[in-house]
Amino acid sequence: MRDVSVVAGVLAASLAYAVLRYNVFGDVSVEQIPVFVANKAISVASLAMLGISGVVADKARRKHAGLLGLALALAHLMLSLLVLDPAYLPKHYLETGRMRWNGEASMLAGIVATVLVLWLGHVTTTRPATAQVPGTSLVPGVGRIVLLLVAVHTLLLGYGAWLDVGGWPGAMPPITLLSFAGAIGFVLLRRRR
Repeated sequence: MRDVSVVAGVLAASLAYAVLRYNVFGDVSVEQIPVFVANKAISVASLAMLGISGVVADKARRKHAGLLGLALALAHLMLSLLVLDPAYLPKHYLETGRMRWNGEASMLAGIVATVLVLWLGHVTTTRPATAQVPGTSLVPGVGRIVLLLVAVHTLLLGYGAWLDVGGWPGAMPPITLLSFAGAIGFVLLRRRR
């Protein structure tokens, strides 16, 4: 139950941040809150749960957090497909309507991360707990690879806006920058034993 509370808290805080940044201080219409803006909060919550699953020592909690992160990653993927359009993400598209290289590379990193999380979810739910050496991951290193892919995904999506501090709506850093920092932070954390 504790992880559900964490997800709810992270979702609420991320959604409040996104609404303030994009709708209140930015120029995004409130009509885009259900998908475009909420998707940003869902992506942050997914990252938080996947990161938590890699640093907590309790195996049951690690599994629960990872599966919640997987569910949120799938929700993020589905919502992203709805807004994968030049009207929503103009800086990632050429005048021809095709994606720029950084947009394509970012999508590839996100998709590979999602596939790895799906695979981890499968391994976690089908492999007996007794097959795991105490204190280690079921699949050593894959969680960190996922977090590094998330860092690449967010870097390629947002790096241009990160440098334009004066252009940040409400002086609030982009969610891609916060997510990049969070992903790198989780990579550097060691699991508590």
